Amino acid sequence: MSITIKDVAKHAGVSKATVSRVINHNTSVNKEIKERVLASIEELGYQPNAIARSLANSTSNVIGLILPDIVNPYFPALARGIEDSAHEHGYSLFISNTDNNPDIEQEYIEKMCRQQVGGIILISSILDEEKVNKLAELGVPFVLCDRLIENSQFDTVSIDNYKAAYEAVQRLIRQGYEKIYHLSGPKHIQPADKRRQAYIDAMHEHGLESMYQVGDFSYKSGYERMKSVLEKSKISAVFAANDLIALGAMSAIHEKGLTIPNDISVIGCDDILFAQMSNPKLSTISVPAYKIGATAVKLLVDRIKGVRSKSKNLILNHKFIERES
Repeated sequence: MSITIKDVAKHAGVSKATVSRVINHNTSVNKEIKERVLASIEELGYQPNAIARSLANSTSNVIGLILPDIVNPYFPALARGIEDSAHEHGYSLFISNTDNNPDIEQEYIEKMCRQQVGGIILISSILDEEKVNKLAELGVPFVLCDRLIENSQFDTVSIDNYKAAYEAVQRLIRQGYEKIYHLSGPKHIQPADKRRQAYIDAMHEHGLESMYQVGDFSYKSGYERMKSVLEKSKISAVFAANDLIALGAMSAIHEKGLTIPNDISVIGCDDILFAQMSNPKLSTISVPAYKIGATAVKLLVDRIKGVRSKSKNLILNHKFIERES
């Protein structure tokens, strides 16, 4: 049976993060703990990941960025914040797009590590404890951007997706809407899961029936699912998991001969540029995509330079933008 970083951590009586920092020659580990970890590595015969070993002995002025969907207008805005901030800190950017495919995501992570990037900003399709542990074994600095993973060794920067969605649904309820439908994003993608759960909780707290469909984050998904809803149900409002879904839903509503907001009100999330260009203009939750990206770079550069070892989970402010829908 192969020895893992978890085995070394248990043997040395430290965390996996500490073992990773020792492997990566992070100067924040004190001498006594470092010697204990190295002794455990030798005693157990642990062979660090080849990628991690190469990273431990090299530096790079390139930051890797892994995006789930470059076509979604939200992510170019976030990427611009990352690119501008990376340039200010003297780093170049290597961007990869996964199309929300976990296998492609893993392939790009490994490729970036082999190319010895200084660190990686990851907007993951699926994150769970097992995947986070595997990332830790690579020994490369990561920032988990637009996703919040509590109690992990990695820095994260995001908004409070649950709170933002809850407030949006509460706003509709306070305005007297009862038959509120939710067009959700994909299961197991954290922002979609948080927004869907917030919708369900807000509806149930007011004794209202929760009605939703799970799809993807695309305009097409919003359009097709809204057409299906309108054929079967009479609703008064829609809360969409992102603006592309909302815009697709608005197209289906117009096609049905209904008006917005007189017949059906619509709220989106993200505040992409197209939200201001729709007819009527889309009311939405504004997510500071550019700032999230710039903040992620600052966190990553601190890690690369060994400024700190303790992780940070930063929650940036969202706000509701009321327009015409």
